[in-house]
Amino acid sequence: MSRKLFYNLRIQAAEGGVRLSFYKSTPLFLSGSENGQPPMIRIYRKEEPAFSFNEDYGEYFDGLSPEQAEILFEGAMDAGNGRKYTYVDSLAKVGSTYAYWVSSDRGDPPVGPAAVRVRDAEIWWPQQEIDRRMERLSAMYPQLVTLKSFGRSVRGADIRGLLVGNAARRAAFIGLIHPGESGPELIIPAVERLLRDNGDELAHAGLAILPAVSTDERERLVHGHPGYLRTNGSGVDINRNFPAEWEETDYSYGLDTSDPDAITYRGPRPCSEPETRAVISFIHEAKPRCVFSFHCLASICGPAFFASKYARNDQAFSERSLPLLAAYTKGFYGLEDRPVRMSYACSSGSLPAWLYKELDVPGFDLEWEGEERSRITHTDKTTRELLRDYQDRHYQGMLSVLRELRERCEFD
Repeated sequence: MSRKLFYNLRIQAAEGGVRLSFYKSTPLFLSGSENGQPPMIRIYRKEEPAFSFNEDYGEYFDGLSPEQAEILFEGAMDAGNGRKYTYVDSLAKVGSTYAYWVSSDRGDPPVGPAAVRVRDAEIWWPQQEIDRRMERLSAMYPQLVTLKSFGRSVRGADIRGLLVGNAARRAAFIGLIHPGESGPELIIPAVERLLRDNGDELAHAGLAILPAVSTDERERLVHGHPGYLRTNGSGVDINRNFPAEWEETDYSYGLDTSDPDAITYRGPRPCSEPETRAVISFIHEAKPRCVFSFHCLASICGPAFFASKYARNDQAFSERSLPLLAAYTKGFYGLEDRPVRMSYACSSGSLPAWLYKELDVPGFDLEWEGEERSRITHTDKTTRELLRDYQDRHYQGMLSVLRELRERCEFD
């Protein structure tokens, strides 16, 4: 078999296109000037419209051949430090998934495929945008908004949130427990609008937000990782890592939470992950009356509320929870009369289980509400129009919960 001349093909979606980088192999690099004849680089690209987020993973690209691919570039390239090549594909389209390969004119086998999905930055916000918006709110409303770090991710990223308004009666909203799901794109616009249009409400009931927990893996998705990501940078499912019945193995989705290879892996011990500890720190600081954790997929979730399975027969929990969920549902749907969708589905080690078991705080994962129009989020086809609609609906739901807390606390 012919030796490959390149290695470490890396690919990243970024503003302006898709950036590829790759290196000369050791033999090619050590050959010096290549006898005065540098290799002619060939870069191949093949669009993969059949790839489906949340259904396909890395196996989709295994064995793909460049035979049907187009040649994007063929020619000489300068290598940085004599070894590293870079190339930007400025013609890649938002919403498309691609596979890339590189080879030369010397008969060497192509290196690849390296896969990327080009996502809309208006739908999948980079961390820089999340930080910019929170910092702006803190600067604009210093009397109402406190910006605070609650911990760091596996790779050292700051996990920051906002404390807004009345500290005595707060609702908390958490995003991106799972990086491929929802949070900042729904939560932050709602806070912006609350401060702008209904700041008086925040004197009576406040809120606390932690919009992006799994920041590391979310950035990977923002920058083009094609498939759904559920775990943090250490391969742990944060929503199975909380210290509430953690030892109880859960087999949801045909997976085993004690299996380090499963995407629902609970971790080596309770609270082993810095992201889990950041959420716990946030909750202890905020002392919320209720917690809503945003899930579903591709920046969208609906008002389907999953509570801890351990609360199933707790009538007092149900009586405390239902008015809050009815308020959220009513706000979300407006004039439409919709029943509250609550189920006791959150497993051992989950955030709602910990909130229930340890703090006696109603906590809920927000999932897909079953609307056909939002089914497209399951395969990463969220549109700007759909996101704007859900931003408005979640704002109305959050405002309705704050008003419910205000009325409830008047009788405390």
